[in-house]
Amino acid sequence: MSVPEEFPQRLARWCREAVPAAERARRRLGWAIHEDEVRITDRRAPEYPELAAAWTSTPVARLCYRDPGPGLWSLYRPGPEPDRWERFGVPGSDPFALLEGATR
Repeated sequence: MSVPEEFPQRLARWCREAVPAAERARRRLGWAIHEDEVRITDRRAPEYPELAAAWTSTPVARLCYRDPGPGLWSLYRPGPEPDRWERFGVPGSDPFALLEGATR
């Protein structure tokens, strides 16, 4: 099952608004959706753009839809080991409320 149809638009707005306007030229929140999973990354401009380095991406959060049940979202944050995720908080029906609780 994939994420609800209206979700990508709301997520794009949430990511834009989560970064203060003064930081947006050098920092963004990116996202990718694959079936029932959403990954959010913190993207930062290179420290020395004249070296033609790429933006860096750091994992911030992973949302899983239908985990543990229909209509519910679970939030995961990066764990202490690479490629490990830890569940954060209690599953809920509003993924943006879960994100707000994890980013404060």
